[in-house]
Amino acid sequence: MSAFDSAAALPRGPELSASETTFHWLARPFAFLDECAAEYGDTFTLHYTRFGTHVVLSHPEDVRRVFTGDPATLHAGRGNALLEPILGRHSLLVLDGDDHLRERARLQATFRPDRTKEYARIVAEATHRWTASWNGGSTVSMQRVALEISKEVIIRFALGVAPDEAGRFSRLIDSLMALVGTNAPLGEEADERVARRFQSARGALDAALQEQVERRRDGADGEDLLAMLLRVRSESGERLCDAAMRDQLITMLLAGHETTASSVTWALVCLNEQPEALRKLVAELSEAGQGLAVERLVGLPYLQAVCLETLRLRPVIPVVSRQLTAPFHLRDQALPAGVFVTPSAYLAQRRAESFPDPEQFRPERFLERRPSPYAYFPFGGGARRCIGMSFALLEMQVVLGMLVRTFRIAPLGPVRPVRRAVTIVASGGAKMHVERRPTA
Repeated sequence: MSAFDSAAALPRGPELSASETTFHWLARPFAFLDECAAEYGDTFTLHYTRFGTHVVLSHPEDVRRVFTGDPATLHAGRGNALLEPILGRHSLLVLDGDDHLRERARLQATFRPDRTKEYARIVAEATHRWTASWNGGSTVSMQRVALEISKEVIIRFALGVAPDEAGRFSRLIDSLMALVGTNAPLGEEADERVARRFQSARGALDAALQEQVERRRDGADGEDLLAMLLRVRSESGERLCDAAMRDQLITMLLAGHETTASSVTWALVCLNEQPEALRKLVAELSEAGQGLAVERLVGLPYLQAVCLETLRLRPVIPVVSRQLTAPFHLRDQALPAGVFVTPSAYLAQRRAESFPDPEQFRPERFLERRPSPYAYFPFGGGARRCIGMSFALLEMQVVLGMLVRTFRIAPLGPVRPVRRAVTIVASGGAKMHVERRPTA
């Protein structure tokens, strides 16, 4: 018997075994969502082997009900429970209720709007460092380069280290993500050999972070995340425990680099598939001039629209989930406690009534109007919207703006979406030809 009352109470879905459903979701996520939506409409049920039973939805009114519903009924932390072995039990992503609100308030203070210039400088330095060798025509894995840029940025942002110190943490993150990216179980059901390798990789990153905590403990100056966590005190004056600090740091390091890197890569793919959009972006960047301060890239309207349209068409996290602790009502469906309600950004952002010609990459739509947060939510929504959304958009705009104004970049062949852990990335590392623009 399942954790909820009756499967008869759930919307229709594909007549597949749980293992078959899990295979399709892991191997071909976008195509599988498209097929289910075409067959079953706005709302359908998927039964997984490891992830539970999910009611996937895309109608804006249903999304609104989930994002504005009572957090005591809709537990997002439980929806991310599979991440706990990776991120730790103190991670913001696996907490619910008052614990989540308290930790979110602490971390939110790090993303200060008045530090835009400093954030942009860090992103620009990393971008320049990883592309400085692109002098003649070169072939690069754009996904790999974008990952290296994004890792350096988030390591410096979270830990306050100098660029030459970031490499050690970058290698430790790579070792851990090599296992996470296999999609193999990493919790209690993990294979013994995989579990040993995972514990070794997680332990090595933990140890390096603990060393950094000890080094900074008596001098917690600075505006990086670690400095802020070291200054936290409870009402009784107690410091945040080391395990909680490490879990939040690991959460920021892992969640804060792959999503942005993948979005930059997808933006370059989309621009090359739509030459007129690329022409308009190059024109905007040329008019702004090579001497434009990097923090002012964020204010260029067409560059911002390109980023927003990329996130619409190619969301790197296609669904977000909440587990129901009590019965819950959608527009025309009552759901029992125990199931997951799962708004799909991928499906919602391809609805023709919200986005005419939804398959077309057309950045202009974001210059014409602002979409509803229940039709467009690449960063999630409600109380669980990504805490680093503004930082991620800043990074994406600075990296993409610097790349396009300095280089001609073209994919060497077709690129398709493939899964890497919870994100959807470009296949084959997105091999691209790059050459410096004559005016750069």
